[in-house]
Amino acid sequence: MPDDKPCLVVVVGPTASGKTALAIHLAQAFGGEVVNSDSRLFYRGFDIGTAKPSAEELAAVPHHLVDFLEPTERFGLADYLDAARQTVGEICARHRLPVLAGGAGQYVWGLLEGWNVPRVPPDPLLRAELERKADEEGAEAVFDRLQKVDKEASERIDRRNVRRVIRAIEVAQAGASAGPRRSESPPYNALVIGLRVPRESLYARIDARIDGMLMRGWVDEVRAMVERGVHREAPPMTSIGYREIASYLDGARSYDDAVHATRRATRSLARHQDNWFKADDERINWIDGTDPGAAATAATGLTSSWLSETISNSKTTNT
Repeated sequence: MPDDKPCLVVVVGPTASGKTALAIHLAQAFGGEVVNSDSRLFYRGFDIGTAKPSAEELAAVPHHLVDFLEPTERFGLADYLDAARQTVGEICARHRLPVLAGGAGQYVWGLLEGWNVPRVPPDPLLRAELERKADEEGAEAVFDRLQKVDKEASERIDRRNVRRVIRAIEVAQAGASAGPRRSESPPYNALVIGLRVPRESLYARIDARIDGMLMRGWVDEVRAMVERGVHREAPPMTSIGYREIASYLDGARSYDDAVHATRRATRSLARHQDNWFKADDERINWIDGTDPGAAATAATGLTSSWLSETISNSKTTNT
């Protein structure tokens, strides 16, 4: 691999697998800075239900692309890739190690594979039509339309994420259905570390996390956003849990039903993330995340060896 490519460590895996803690650990161990790749963490005020890093975690190492948008602002894939590329470049210019963390496969692979994303402007009339269809017929009806106009995109997108499904239809109908173009050569020298947790253990973690969020005041957080007048279709309000709790606050569903639906949707998200981060993907160095301490030790050794090899190869190439 050419030695002039910036180095980048990436931590991936399903929700609740321990990515945040591991990314912070690696950044501390190797003089790094964390770059977020989870769209839910972009928005100010959406802290509890997004499992946003705590104030202590944010203070432990520099974090980027966290808490920089208002709830009404839209920030698509192309926007993210622009911001992430600039951020990674700035970190490297400071001779520090970028550590990318998050479970959004589209963002992670978009950065690592050098995607050139079509910039299709919003179509307000189409969006209004599709949002109305989702309200009247359900999310599945909108997803069915995406399958008809762009089968490939429908295989990458969570069918329950109405906002992303609508955006994919918008892009397809604008004639950009071929999707993003990938760079002929990956732009980074990347070490991708994946956290793997047995399914039942992961589900237990998800349930425990949701219970903890509710105890810390997740319902009040959603209520505050509703009282502020944040629209239900604002990007962060469509996140798992926020839409379910908002429905409970509206009286459209019971509290127990909202919690049950949140658990179910979060488990579904974890399964969907497996489509982006496959167990047989040779680019991913999988480690067991069951024991966070053991995972940190394994990831530290892996990163140390990779950095030593990268530095050695660079010296050999330049000799």
